[in-house]
Amino acid sequence: MRNAAFQRPVTVLVGLGFPRSIASVREVFAYLEDVPRLLRDEVYHATCDACRDALTERCSPQEAHDVFVAYARRRGVLLDEPLATTGLRSQGQLVRT
Repeated sequence: MRNAAFQRPVTVLVGLGFPRSIASVREVFAYLEDVPRLLRDEVYHATCDACRDALTERCSPQEAHDVFVAYARRRGVLLDEPLATTGLRSQGQLVRT
């Protein structure tokens, strides 16, 4: 089994909207373990299968990355651009840079 690190990390929202950077297939599995059972549908299982395949070298880490990005986008938790932590608006909102 290999580490299966991604070329570029995927940033998703967790909890109450906090960004989390996921940089490897193993981190995807850790993220998916926290998904409630009610939300574990065919898309969830397909993402797990792609990650399992990447770890056993049946597919590339990039393919697993792409499947996870599609999963996160479908769930509405994908951040296409990481949020800046330095720029705060007067209302206390983070701004994108």
